[in-house]
Amino acid sequence: MAEELGVSKTTVSFVLNGKGDVNKISETTQKKIVNIAKKRNYKPNQLARSLAIGKSHTIGLIIPDISNPFFGKIGKFIEHYIHKKGFNVMFGSTMESAEIEKNLLDVFFSRQIDGVIIATTMKNKTLLELFINNNYPIVFFDRIPDISNLFSVNIDNESATNKLTKRLILKGHKNIGLISLLSHLPNISSRINGYKKALIEEGIKFNDNFIYDIDPNYKKEGVKEALFEMIETKNSVTAIIFLNNMLAAEGIWCLNVHLKDRIGKLDLACFDNLDLFDYSYPPVTSVLQPVKEIAKQCVDLLFNQIDGNDVENGVLLKTKIIDR
Repeated sequence: MAEELGVSKTTVSFVLNGKGDVNKISETTQKKIVNIAKKRNYKPNQLARSLAIGKSHTIGLIIPDISNPFFGKIGKFIEHYIHKKGFNVMFGSTMESAEIEKNLLDVFFSRQIDGVIIATTMKNKTLLELFINNNYPIVFFDRIPDISNLFSVNIDNESATNKLTKRLILKGHKNIGLISLLSHLPNISSRINGYKKALIEEGIKFNDNFIYDIDPNYKKEGVKEALFEMIETKNSVTAIIFLNNMLAAEGIWCLNVHLKDRIGKLDLACFDNLDLFDYSYPPVTSVLQPVKEIAKQCVDLLFNQIDGNDVENGVLLKTKIIDR
C-alpha cells in the first residue's frame, strides 16, 4: 500500500491507527489510505499500541558505519546492556544514506521494534519528528538533531577539541592543521569551533587554509592529498588534528608510507581514540570518549521511555585526553 501511494509505511501505520491528524497528514492522503484498506478488507493488527507497551522484545540500533571502531564498540556495549534486560538487538548501518536510514526506520516500525537508538544521518528530520511526537521510544547519540523533546546522550565536542588544540599549543605549535569529515554534522562543526576558539584564546591567528574537509567516500586519498598539501605546500604546519579515528589511521598510514622523512617533525592529535595509538609512530594525542558509558546511558534512557518513567531528556558526558 505504501509504495502504491508513494508514502512511507510509517505514514500508513499512523493513519490506520487513527493518528493521521496528530501527525498533520493531509486529509486527501488519509482518505486514500483508508479507502484502499477498506477495499482490501484490512484489519488493524494493533501495531501502534503494541509499540507503546513493547511486545517484540527487540531494540533497533542504527549507526552510520559499522566499520568505524567507535560505532563498533558502541554497538557491542549497547548489545551487552540490552541483552541483560532480556531484549535482542537488530542492527542497521546507513552508510550516511538518508534513504537507507528511512527504510530502516520503516522496517523497525513495521516489525513492532520496541524502540530505537540512533546516530542519525541528520537528513530525515520530519520522519524522526513523527516518531518523537508519537512518544515512540527513541534515543539519539553522537549526532543530535535540532528537534524538541528528544532524548539524547552526547559529549561536549567543542570543549574537548578546544582542550586538545591547547595541548598542541602548549607544546609550542602555532600552525596547526585540521583534517575533518562531514563538517555539516553538528558534532563535527562543534569540534571545528573548539579548534578555532582555542587558537583565538591563545592569541594565534586562525588560518582557514589549514582546515581540510575530506570526502567520506575517498578517505585514504583525501587524507593523503591534505597531508601532502599541508606539509609540502604549506610546510609551516607543525601539528595536525584529525577529527575522527579513521582519518587519523589513514594519516598514520600516509606518513609511514609516503612521508617518512616528516614523521619526527610533526605532532598528531585525534578526536576519539584507537588502540593503535598506543604503539603507532608517530604517537597520537587523543580525546577518549566514554564509549561504555555512552552505551549504558542510551539503553537506560530508552528503557525509561519504554517503562514510562519521567527522566531528564539529555545526558552530557565528560571526555578525557590521553597524552602520548
